[in-house]
Amino acid sequence: MIPGDVGESEAVKTLGLQLLSEVERRPGNIPKPLLPVVSEALGIMRNERLLEPVTVSRVWPVREVDNSGVVLNEGTRFLLDSADELMAGTRSLVVGICGIGTNVELRISELFHSKHFRLALAMDGFANRALFRLSDQLLKKLRREARSFGMRLGQPFEPGNTGFPLGCQNDLVRLAGGAEAGFSVTGTGMVRPGRALDFIAAMGDGLPIWHASKRCDNCPSGTHCFNRVTPVNRTSPNA
Repeated sequence: MIPGDVGESEAVKTLGLQLLSEVERRPGNIPKPLLPVVSEALGIMRNERLLEPVTVSRVWPVREVDNSGVVLNEGTRFLLDSADELMAGTRSLVVGICGIGTNVELRISELFHSKHFRLALAMDGFANRALFRLSDQLLKKLRREARSFGMRLGQPFEPGNTGFPLGCQNDLVRLAGGAEAGFSVTGTGMVRPGRALDFIAAMGDGLPIWHASKRCDNCPSGTHCFNRVTPVNRTSPNA
């Protein structure tokens, strides 16, 4: 199917409903007074089929890893503090992007504009949760692929997190094959369209074991985020 045809659009929206169902099964700790508005937000997202999940990723051979970053064989350098410790044993670098489309962003903006603030905030929170869940799914797939080659997938790093600057976005989108999937980078360094998340992750046979909560430790919003993964609810090692 070519991008944008009816069959592809329906398939993507069906994947969006499946993603939303996973979010509904694990909605997080919601105060009882907010349950009605949360239920309404989820109902709108489901009935209007607002989520349009897309993932792309590619694997690139690594030439060198030092304390300031990682260099690919094709010449691109990603700056990352203490990369030699975080990526010890790296043989390849996975570059990936996840997105949930523009429709949910437009709907949230409409709700804010019409002063349905609580509903907009609830939908915004679940859109973020859906994006993180989509990222988890892609990482799980990449872990399986790494294991099939006798290797381990390392900790993912998102641009803007501690030690990994936003200035790498254009290279990241290019190397992930993002343009073919419709992704681009704005003048302020944000990946568009819609709400998206991009990352790099090492692949090798001697990488340090990490926990999903480590991603939150590296995030500027990690201390107060609704979607924070804590040691209590984090997944198994190298999740």
